Parts: sequence; structure tokens; C-alpha cells
Amino acid sequence: MPARTMLLTLFLAALLLPVSSAAAQEAPPCAPDAGAVLTRSIDSTALGQTKQYNVYLPPDWCHLADLPLLVMLHGRNGDYTDWVNKGALDRAADVLILAGEIEPLIVLMPDGDNSFYVDGPDGDYETYIVGELVSAVDAQFPTAATRDARFIGGLSMGGYGALYLGLRHPDLFSAIGAHSPAILAREDAPFLLYGPEQTLFAERDIISLITRDGWPPHMRLWMDIGAADSLMRGVYDLFGALLGQPLPAFEGHVWPGGHYWGYWNLHAPDYLRFYMGASPQP
Repeated sequence: MPARTMLLTLFLAALLLPVSSAAAQEAPPCAPDAGAVLTRSIDSTALGQTKQYNVYLPPDWCHLADLPLLVMLHGRNGDYTDWVNKGALDRAADVLILAGEIEPLIVLMPDGDNSFYVDGPDGDYETYIVGELVSAVDAQFPTAATRDARFIGGLSMGGYGALYLGLRHPDLFSAIGAHSPAILAREDAPFLLYGPEQTLFAERDIISLITRDGWPPHMRLWMDIGAADSLMRGVYDLFGALLGQPLPAFEGHVWPGGHYWGYWNLHAPDYLRFYMGASPQP
């Protein structure tokens, strides 16, 4: 066979070989002086669609092992890019890690649409987050893949989602961060949250969950909210529900500010210090 014909045959054969989705994606950068943010996609059975998500990898991640995993949820009308594009969480993580203030970690930032991270008409977002995405990231990146090294947090709708998923899956997470969480009364909640005629209120209302089941053992908690935030009533109700609960560690803050990205961006370093167990700054 002529050499030119053989080369063409080999090229066409290579095109027909199956390529895994992981191999088809660009190799993640790994630098000693900067982290990286990757956009990945997953074919979600729980949602019946392909979804994108972001992953933050710390500086020099390819030479590290057993890294903690933080699942960070966005708010209503947001998406998986918010914590990077608006919250600068990746830059805050780089600064703290390179300064030695916190240990390196991986951050998973899913796309939850406007689901409140519960089962709804557009799919089972709870299973999507805790059953599909977490295990996919554990399989691709050097996470510790243990409860003690896995945390969940979020802002506004994502703050509700972090509380809901953390309380329902205390075997998966050891810390919850609720940043300006949307703890909504029956009359203020969107239809999908508490279901038809609010039949799911007792099952999904955070205060009802804590009152009925108690606070999970060995689960750390952080809550914060801006003093001018319209969601303050729900947060104070939640503070009240936590009185008498055996929380192993709890930090609550009411800081100047409102319900906007300038507030969450400012406090992103505080959030990361909490998740990683570092001492808070004065």
C-alpha cells in the first residue's frame, strides 16, 4: 500500500475511535501561583438535560491530593458563573491560599436555575447536585471525597438551598454556609418551593425541618446578612429556631449592607475562612 494511502487510512480510523467526554475537554491548567476556573458539562439524568458548571482549582492543584470540596450555590435569576464573575470567589481563594491563611480547596459552582435546589417541574435538582455533580467532581479531581472535607453554601436562594441540602444530607456535608438566605414565609414563597397549596411546607421549610428533626450532630453553621436586607425577618426567625440546638460551631453576623453582590463580594474571604476552619479576621 502506498505510504500516502496508508496515512489517510490511519487518519480516518482515528476519527472513528470513541473519545470520552473527559478526554475531549481541555486539560486544566495547573500553576503554582494562580488557581484556575474550569467550565464543565454533565448529562444529568435527574434533570433530563445537559448542564454546565464551574470548578475552581487552587494553585498547584495537580500536585495536591485529598482536597476539601466546597459546593457553592447561586441565587435566584443567577447561574453557575455568578460566584466568579460577580463574587470574585476565585480571586479571594487565590489570595488566601497563597498567603497561607487557608489550605487549598476545590469549589464546585453548579447551575440551579430558579429551582431553589428542590425537586420541581423541571427536574430533581436535589439529586442533580448531591447525587450527580458531587460524585462527578470527586471522580475528576483530587478531592478527599469525605464528609469532613465537604461543605455546602450559597447566597439568597442558594442560602436556602445550602440549608435544605445540608440538613437533608448530613452524611455528605460537615458545614453549611447561609449567606443572606431566603427563608421565606408561606405567602412569600414561589409556587414551586412549597408545592400545590403549600402541601410541602413542613417538608421544605427550614425552620420546620430544624424544629422536627433537630440540628445534625457535628454540623458547623455560618449565617450572615446585611442589616438593610429585606430577608432579615426570615433570618431572625431562623436564629430563634436555633436557640437550644446543640450546634458544634455557629457563627452569625449582621453586617452593614443589603441584598446585592457588593455585599457578598466584600465578604467572600470571610466565607472561605469559615469553610476552611481558619480564624476570622477582626
